[in-house]
Amino acid sequence: MSDIFSEVDEDVRKDKSVELWNKYGRYVIGASVLLVAVTAAVVGWKSYSLSESQAQGKQFEEAVAFASEKKFDQASAAFASLADSGSEGYQALARLRQANALISAGNGSEAIEIYDALAANTDIGKEFSSIAGILAGYYLINNGSTDDVRKRVSGLENAGTIWAASAKELLALSDLKDGKIEDARLQLTELGQDATAPQGVKARAQQLLAALKNK
Repeated sequence: MSDIFSEVDEDVRKDKSVELWNKYGRYVIGASVLLVAVTAAVVGWKSYSLSESQAQGKQFEEAVAFASEKKFDQASAAFASLADSGSEGYQALARLRQANALISAGNGSEAIEIYDALAANTDIGKEFSSIAGILAGYYLINNGSTDDVRKRVSGLENAGTIWAASAKELLALSDLKDGKIEDARLQLTELGQDATAPQGVKARAQQLLAALKNK
């Protein structure tokens, strides 16, 4: 990632920063999605795995194996089956993984429907409904409008919410994509100084700030 942002900084110095988002946004978001998705999986697994049946655990592992083998259609179907028939502990986590598999299979619109349904579901844990909005935002920042992103993450950036740092990152990237450089700079500065933000998010904020310093 450091090489990528060195190139970004060079482009900015040459007054090419108007191309910053189109050229580098996908790399930033790719790293962010990986971080958030892994964290969500860990939260869900720690919360539920010990109390669930071995059969459902095996079904989940088989679906994960399909995804790791890039058999995304099969992975999506397997996660969907578990979400439909599994116990409460697995349902939300399986839906999140189903949406991820759908995106990998090129069915982003179906994934967004799943994320939106989870985000609106008051019967699941807040960590799951919130992460659904965040993951939808990370997908839409490259595949939708910035208004679409803000709609999904609005309110999640507030202090004390579980995915606040990721929501702030998405809002900053939305400002950057819209050409609102000063607004993006302010968001990134706050994020880079946020003691509660994950180190990876803070590092990306600081790298982008360095790239924007002469703009």
